[in-house]
Amino acid sequence: MEERKNLKQKGLDAALANQQLEEKVRTVGTLSQDGLLYILKEEENGWLYIESGNVRGFVKASEVYTGDAAQEILDVYQTKAQKKAEKAGMEYTGIEGTAKTAEATVDAKENQAYTYLRATVNPTVAEKDYALVNDQIGTGILNIKEENNPDARTVGTLKQGQLCYILADKDADWVYIESGDVRGFVEKKYLDNSDETKQQITTTGEEQYKTAEETVKPEENAALYYTLASVKEGTPSGEIRESILQFASQFIGNPYVWGGTSLTDGADCSGFVQQIYKQYGYDLPRVAEDQSQCGTKIPVEDAQPGDLIFYAKEGHIYHVVMYAGDGKTIEAASTKLGIIEGKVNTKNAVWATRIINDNYTLAGGGISNVNATNEMYGQNLGNFQITYYCACEICCNKADGITATGTPVVEGQTIAVDPRVIPYGTKVIIGGHIFTAEDCGGAIQGNHIDIYVNNHAEATALGVTNADVFLVK
Repeated sequence: MEERKNLKQKGLDAALANQQLEEKVRTVGTLSQDGLLYILKEEENGWLYIESGNVRGFVKASEVYTGDAAQEILDVYQTKAQKKAEKAGMEYTGIEGTAKTAEATVDAKENQAYTYLRATVNPTVAEKDYALVNDQIGTGILNIKEENNPDARTVGTLKQGQLCYILADKDADWVYIESGDVRGFVEKKYLDNSDETKQQITTTGEEQYKTAEETVKPEENAALYYTLASVKEGTPSGEIRESILQFASQFIGNPYVWGGTSLTDGADCSGFVQQIYKQYGYDLPRVAEDQSQCGTKIPVEDAQPGDLIFYAKEGHIYHVVMYAGDGKTIEAASTKLGIIEGKVNTKNAVWATRIINDNYTLAGGGISNVNATNEMYGQNLGNFQITYYCACEICCNKADGITATGTPVVEGQTIAVDPRVIPYGTKVIIGGHIFTAEDCGGAIQGNHIDIYVNNHAEATALGVTNADVFLVK
């Protein structure tokens, strides 16, 4: 039970199907023999919705390798990639640079299948590439276009000195940008993207700059999903259930590996939920049968997003899924499908368990936002005890809001550490969120981290948890 990295059996067109997935289709890309693709969803009529390189569309399940056959080819690619990385003196990060992927024959924005499913194996949180509207705008207003040409519909406007982020096509005459809730194309010559400007924005604080005004609602903007990446953090509200689902969704498309516990390289059903919950301080047993006895048992129909649902046959628990609401799941399904967004198997679902403590509120909505992409995860520093503090006299015997490094404490950024374990200035990932080691205290010894929140009531309510801590690459 291996992976989601299913490979083509023969040369095949990645095809865009109509709503009925009938025979009449338009080709949106091509993939050569033994090319690499990722299965994002399996349709009931023998078609797979896949992603390969920058191409997204449908292929027939009968035309791809799965299971052991796929694993054999995958092993060859992995060996080549590992040798290539070793020869170059680099860390092995995967086979993507070695395996062949699809070539697009239709531009992404003209491919109706591109947004059939929002899941992707690519990073969805983009690095912030700042830009300001320069003074070359004669009218003082820069129109954001739905397509990369001056005759396209205007979907939003920016004024001189206002902020946007470049998401794609940085080297083209027209770049794809995001500003506030507006996403679209602008002429690059009207943007200041210099290092000096970026430093100015960082020093001043991006929140001090105004962003675009929309003229077309996002859902009516054809450019909205030109890329699935965004600078916005994945969980707007910061509620723990939404946060845990958002975090788990990042790994849709990754492989199923029997006995695996890696969210990126492969996990089985119980390994997947174990590692997701671990990031939020919950220590679950390794196998589904033992996990089914954790938390509070509830009827399947009472499950809420983030709860676990267990499947059984002849009295034996054989599978666990994370409930995602509306009858949907996020689960490590099988070697054929990998980690997917699925549907609850009501026939075999026997009960659900509630692990999440709903009284655990994430302070200010800031510290829980998942803003680390898969590529940012570096060395695992181990499991740390996590507590919370504020800048009051009870928490730290002072109320000046100044850290040990001399900078002000900031919710969603500042953590207090033992500098002998994690040096000041080090950026780490806890629960999918990036923090910076800026503070310490007498009680901070060894594998212990305090996370700063804005007030004492929040610090008290959050209590004490445990979580794995990763270096940011």
